[in-house]
Amino acid sequence: MTTAWENKILTYKLAWKGFDYAQMEQDLNDYGREGWEVVQTIIPALGAGQTLEIAVVIKRPAVG
Repeated sequence: MTTAWENKILTYKLAWKGFDYAQMEQDLNDYGREGWEVVQTIIPALGAGQTLEIAVVIKRPAVG
């Protein structure tokens, strides 16, 4: 039997003072309590390597 997965992408934008890592940690802990787990991060770079956004891919077994 194959497991069906539910996927979600969380995105975090670069702010004036950088990325809000405390918020990222809180979000991941909240989703973790709901059964989500991190699969991958996507950190696209522009120009000379500047990153404007971080995406975190999470998954959990589909319900139902």
